[in-house]
Amino acid sequence: MYKVLIADDETLDLEGMKTFIPWESLGMEIVGAVTNGFSACELIETQKIDVLVTDVNMPNMSGLELAKRVKERCHDVRIVFVSGYRDFQYVKEALTLQAYSYVLKPMNEDELIQSLERIRRDLDDARKREEAEHEVRQMLSGGAKPTPSPAMAADGMGKNGKLIQEIIGMMRSGLDRPLTLKEVADQFSFSPNYLGQMFKEATGQTFHEYLVALRMEKAGELLRDPKLRIYEVAYRVGYRYIPYFSKQFKETYRMTPLEFRNGQ
Repeated sequence: MYKVLIADDETLDLEGMKTFIPWESLGMEIVGAVTNGFSACELIETQKIDVLVTDVNMPNMSGLELAKRVKERCHDVRIVFVSGYRDFQYVKEALTLQAYSYVLKPMNEDELIQSLERIRRDLDDARKREEAEHEVRQMLSGGAKPTPSPAMAADGMGKNGKLIQEIIGMMRSGLDRPLTLKEVADQFSFSPNYLGQMFKEATGQTFHEYLVALRMEKAGELLRDPKLRIYEVAYRVGYRYIPYFSKQFKETYRMTPLEFRNGQ
């Protein structure tokens, strides 16, 4: 359940949001419903907030100031402003805080619910990305490999750890072009079979599995740059056939490259 903080100095509006919004079906729970910004700030000292719904115009500390303070503490918080004011300056400041919505009072419950549904989908996508990226990092760090034998060195790659690191370095530098086990084996004067066996013993993955994980890790980084088109990202990580790139990306991140980018 995603954690929601509500702040509104109008008690009736506050109670209305608590009562008439279907929080549980939205996958959310209210962890605080307060009537001023200072109480909200006290709460975020002990709670990580996913969603902040706040009135813009509150005494002593405005909702805009509260939102700034919450974002400093919870960087990924999603914000919805509610207000009885149509003042453009308020809306402009809300936009600078990357608010999801600016709902006018008297409040349209459906409009607020739609905003919260969009936020939930965005939070779900972000959670999926984090889980997928964690899995990739685990694979690349050897987290998925079997427990090392007593003969293996402290770095987890055994007596050939330094050699394997050199090979991984070569793989990283060659992500933009086709790279085969034979090519790498020739470079290090080993037979492909012997090097493949050595690599899997050290990392817990085949050469190909590790290379794909490296490519997908790099693709995830590149997709955060909106200037790069998806086909350019694919080329930079060694794929010339875009559907195949998309298929492998989805197998890794559980979403297409476009869905991953739109969720950033």
